[in-house]
Amino acid sequence: MTKKILGQFNRVAIVSGANRGIGLAVVEKFVSEGWWVCACTRSNSDCLNSLLDGRGKIYSLDLADEKSVSNCAKEIIRSVDRVDALINCAGIAYGALFSMTRIADLKDVFQVNFFSQVLFTQLIVKKMMRKRSGSIINISSTSGILADSGTLAYGCSKSAFSHATRIMATELGSFNIRVNAIAPARADTDMGRLMDKDSADLLNSRSSIAGEIGADDVANLTYYLCSDSNRYLSGQVIRLDRGMPF
Repeated sequence: MTKKILGQFNRVAIVSGANRGIGLAVVEKFVSEGWWVCACTRSNSDCLNSLLDGRGKIYSLDLADEKSVSNCAKEIIRSVDRVDALINCAGIAYGALFSMTRIADLKDVFQVNFFSQVLFTQLIVKKMMRKRSGSIINISSTSGILADSGTLAYGCSKSAFSHATRIMATELGSFNIRVNAIAPARADTDMGRLMDKDSADLLNSRSSIAGEIGADDVANLTYYLCSDSNRYLSGQVIRLDRGMPF
């Protein structure tokens, strides 16, 4: 049924973490530009349902469960003829000093923020490779660049995802698949608001441009990187950080 519906849409995007924050803003942006969106999320919402309404489909995805990752990817591949963009937005936050970080918690963060996202991309990209085109965007973080106290688990998981982005770009370029990462500083989202005030103030003091990064700012950059306006930019980790001098 979905394949018949896709006739009126010229592009297909897959978005993980689609239920809120940056993921929801990305869904909204791509829908507004006429794309069919496969919205992958652990929990549904009225807002996401209303946003998609005939312009996409919701798929269940729990990145803490590798079977769920595999099942979600297989369901998407069966339901669409093509995949033009994959945007990996999902992730969990975690903060603790190095000396207080339990290895079990470190593994949990890496499972969601890195291992499962790599697996999901491996499964989805096969569809792109057959078409020899596409764009992959991995949402990383400046926490993967800065060595701030309390960011061992989250920062290292995002640093690994950024490096994986460059490797994916190297290996997939011959298939005309672009792979880039966006590394936002603290954004005005539910996850961003979990940051303690002192850490948020420190980030603000490093930025040369006043203001606050919104989820829509990340979504707009994501759309540009996936659009026809960007043909040759790949393997980059683009900092969206209001001009931090590092």
